[in-house]
Amino acid sequence: MDELFERIKILEEENKQLEKEYNDLDNELNQKKAEIDSRNFLSEKEKNESDQKNKIFLEKFNEINKAIEENFIFPENENSVPILKNPNFDEIQIMNYLQLLSDENKRIANERTKAREKLDKMVNVEKVGEDPKLNQLIEEFDKIFKGRIIIYKNVNYKIKYFDKREKNIKALMLYDSNGIKVDEKMNDKMKLYTVIELKDLFQNWYIASKEDSDLILKNYNEDKKKYIKILYQLQIDRNYPIEKDIVPYRIEPSYIDINQYNLTIKDNSISLVENKENRVFVIFDSVLIGEGKSTTGLVSTSSIKVYTTLYSKDILNILHIHLNDTSQEITVDSEFLEKDENILDHKVFLPDIMGKKLTYKFIFKDYKLCKVFYNVSNDFIDEPSFEEIRIPPNSFVKIINGEYKNYYGQVGDFPIGMLARKDKDLGELRKMKSSGLQKKGNCPDRHLEELPGFVSVNILFDSSNQKIKENKNIGIPVCFLIPLTPEEQVKFEKNIIIEKEMEIEEDINKIEELTIKCQEYEKYIKDDKILDEKSIEEIKNILDEVGKIDVDNLGKNVQDEYQDKIEFIRKIKSQIEPILIQKIRYMTLMGKK
Repeated sequence: MDELFERIKILEEENKQLEKEYNDLDNELNQKKAEIDSRNFLSEKEKNESDQKNKIFLEKFNEINKAIEENFIFPENENSVPILKNPNFDEIQIMNYLQLLSDENKRIANERTKAREKLDKMVNVEKVGEDPKLNQLIEEFDKIFKGRIIIYKNVNYKIKYFDKREKNIKALMLYDSNGIKVDEKMNDKMKLYTVIELKDLFQNWYIASKEDSDLILKNYNEDKKKYIKILYQLQIDRNYPIEKDIVPYRIEPSYIDINQYNLTIKDNSISLVENKENRVFVIFDSVLIGEGKSTTGLVSTSSIKVYTTLYSKDILNILHIHLNDTSQEITVDSEFLEKDENILDHKVFLPDIMGKKLTYKFIFKDYKLCKVFYNVSNDFIDEPSFEEIRIPPNSFVKIINGEYKNYYGQVGDFPIGMLARKDKDLGELRKMKSSGLQKKGNCPDRHLEELPGFVSVNILFDSSNQKIKENKNIGIPVCFLIPLTPEEQVKFEKNIIIEKEMEIEEDINKIEELTIKCQEYEKYIKDDKILDEKSIEEIKNILDEVGKIDVDNLGKNVQDEYQDKIEFIRKIKSQIEPILIQKIRYMTLMGKK
């Protein structure tokens, strides 16, 4: 039924436009004292077809009027909803009539177009196809569908009224494109409506049933959650102290981009919020959180990242803090929350021992960061969003930034950052090794300069999971590191095991190879005359091979199992070297080659 009503509106608007156009033409006709029947502009065949269609339309019109009279009661109060008195009435029947009226309206428009095309050679033309009964029918359907929900691309609109003069429907969307509830009273006052052309009604729009409309409107009226909350500050202009600028601090919901809205300011407060794209006023709440010559430094849309590690079982080491704060001076402190304490007790901010304003408090419970308090002003303490990233000692990590991006390594020593502890007096702390490292990269994010967060990392595998042959122990910003996922941890440990097995095998092969060579060298020790059979060049090569034997680093992975062979190699190396050197000197003096 809703669709029928929309169609009728199209007819009414278009016919009124026709009436206006042809009234103008009638005036010209009167001035020239000419009487020309517009139907003369149509061919005989066209006139006959028009007569026949008019006849069919009038028959259907009478059917529609009869159906409305039999099935609806219209109260005297125009604002009252029509009453359906026939429970068996089929709303689809009215919809079909509405489609018929839409087609009739198009036919009249086509006749008007043909007449106007012939007007180029004539002076005037009389109205075509105007029927006052159409307006009567549209008025009746306006009573039926006014206040219903009309749907376009899953967006709900409320039909406000049918505009008879402009031949369209005025409707109001219930929620804007961000899902924020629309202020119906303010939009009614400002007449900010969506215009629905009647000719488009059945193509793109769908009119909900009365029951569905009532449910949608009930949910809309009861909705108290989908509104914008704006926390803002008043910034005083240094040159014009009387004037104050509104500076939004935080917008809720967090996904809202305030640049999508126009804020109307009145008496240093926000009076209206309008969606620029949808051109509707929305429901909002605004809260003044402070005023002065400067505003808060924290960018409220950012999230604070805190990188921590356990220094000991009683101390938490805060290594690095990402803090997007533009203030010239920032002071921070950490506190522990005991089991019987109320966290709100820590929301009190007192000046530090130097009398400076404390800016941030990091509250820990069970050695985990549970809350961050931000001192915006004397009247407002905020609780910004945060994330704690814990890097366990000696853990395996993946490097996600810098020169060694996508490499894998093992964390070594941590620097001492800001220590969070229950007992503030623990005496002298053990110093962590953080000097002498080759540092690679710098944190690109805004952070506390006092906590650069360089961590010792032993690079183990490259981005292709290939083992790094030479150990690289370098200093990397902790924010470049992330703990391995369980899948990566399994893969990493598997690679470690494989590499270890390969190292063990390599150590064993090296020991066995050197053992065989040393057994040969042992013969030279027992009888150095054997060397007389070799050239001086061959003896020099043997001496060079012996010199390359690094007994101290031999078989590090299997030293216990191969201790005897390693000591044998050490003994032979120490004994054969002087023999070879002496033999080379002797052969050189004797001129032997």
